[in-house]
Amino acid sequence: MDKMDSNERNTNVFEICKPTGILAKGLYSGRKAIFLFLGLILYIDGLIWATGVWIPMNTMGAVNVTIYTVTQMACGTFILLVYWNRNKYIECFSHFETSAQINALCPTVACYLKKHRFIITTVISLAFTTYFGTGCFYKLQTLDNLLDSYEQIFVLGIRMIGLTGYLACLCFFIETCLYIQSCFLQVETQIQILSDSNSALTLDDIRRVRRLYCIAIETTEKINSLSMPVIAFYFAISIIESHFAFIYTSASPNFYVPLLCCAELSTFSLAIYHMIFINHLATRIHEQVYSFSLKTDSLIISKEIQIFLTRISLANVGLTFLDIFVITPTCATSLATISLTITLATPTLAKYVKS
Repeated sequence: MDKMDSNERNTNVFEICKPTGILAKGLYSGRKAIFLFLGLILYIDGLIWATGVWIPMNTMGAVNVTIYTVTQMACGTFILLVYWNRNKYIECFSHFETSAQINALCPTVACYLKKHRFIITTVISLAFTTYFGTGCFYKLQTLDNLLDSYEQIFVLGIRMIGLTGYLACLCFFIETCLYIQSCFLQVETQIQILSDSNSALTLDDIRRVRRLYCIAIETTEKINSLSMPVIAFYFAISIIESHFAFIYTSASPNFYVPLLCCAELSTFSLAIYHMIFINHLATRIHEQVYSFSLKTDSLIISKEIQIFLTRISLANVGLTFLDIFVITPTCATSLATISLTITLATPTLAKYVKS
């Protein structure tokens, strides 16, 4: 009995790192109803947004309607794809644990996950509250009669459920990034243990941590392959949406527009941060691994360390944009430069969107 309990604990040692949330629970339980319901609601919400295309409006209004329509339709498709590939996702979320044969989870991973999940929950909750509050305020302003009020309440209800579906997709994606990060944090901890140890380095020590690093890379590549369309879409649409939200804030006198802008920028920044942090974790261990070469005189061990350093120096580990480039901190800097250019042009663009 004790042996069975021990094996069960070892099997579940990495369980805390796996994604949580509505989609994750539906994924593990295989409940088709969760995916079909959220997917259907997102498609309905997208169609409701699409009806606004035929309503006369200014340039910014047309852009917003188009963005929200495309986003909700894409999220509905993503939810259905997650269910369609559920076995592949479950395999990805077990790959590191089963391949690395982890016996104990390092304390830093648990603390890291707890802190970032709290931040994610807080940001997502505030974003939902902002969207819900501004949506209610806007509907109250546009009410004309009692019959119209029932229709507006129904539409608002659909949009809020659709927003829940969108945020559930976003949470699942960020949780997936957290899972990859926890793999590299586990590798980093093992490297730190070797670095702090007073014992002589052995060839098996270096090969063990290099193998762990390669397994973490394999996990990243598997998840990147499954999520590539989602990453490309979210990366592109969020940049466009965030820039237009900033421009609209400058062009609109309404007090709730800046709140919506802050909500959009917060959720976008949260997702981008967790994407680029994967690459950061994969490369920041370079100095620690390099320090191993100072602790040994063995030529064989030095060559093994050099092989490890060469792999880290490639700096090509992380989520990619359609396999064209890796999303890295340098990539984020380039985006910030583009954003600054658009910001300088905001007064001109603000006049245009008012038309």
